[in-house]
Amino acid sequence: MADLLDIAPSTAVGVVKIDGQRVKVRGVSVDAIASIVSRFPELKALVNGGLGDSIVPRLIEGCGAAVGPIIAAGCGHLADEIYEQHAAKLLPEHQVKFIKAIFGLTFPNGIGSFVTELTSLIGGADEGAKTVRMRLRKSPSPSSPSDDAPASRQTLQ
Repeated sequence: MADLLDIAPSTAVGVVKIDGQRVKVRGVSVDAIASIVSRFPELKALVNGGLGDSIVPRLIEGCGAAVGPIIAAGCGHLADEIYEQHAAKLLPEHQVKFIKAIFGLTFPNGIGSFVTELTSLIGGADEGAKTVRMRLRKSPSPSSPSDDAPASRQTLQ
């Protein structure tokens, strides 16, 4: 049987080459994703707008301000303002290289797979669950009250 450490891709590293320099990047954790999405809620709308191979250009177009923090997080500097500002000032071509590498490491099966899993978690869907239909009927009361009898309290025996 496998252990968590056997399957966790914590050591997955990518290298981005910019002007002869090699920069290591890693995937971004769920914690980091939550942090970035809380700062840039428009990222939720981007993912909800449909998925596909065009996610990186759509990210830059729709959420340009989030690119710097995403690159900084992928380089191991989540919420580090200096790194975020520097990443935000990179040439767009360089930013795209970083974003592609970070997304590839963060979502190795594609962002669509991640969103599907997340949606099933939030929706409570279970892969093995079956839909069951039930018809509810109002059950008749065991005894109907008499109009002639005065209202009395029930006693427990």
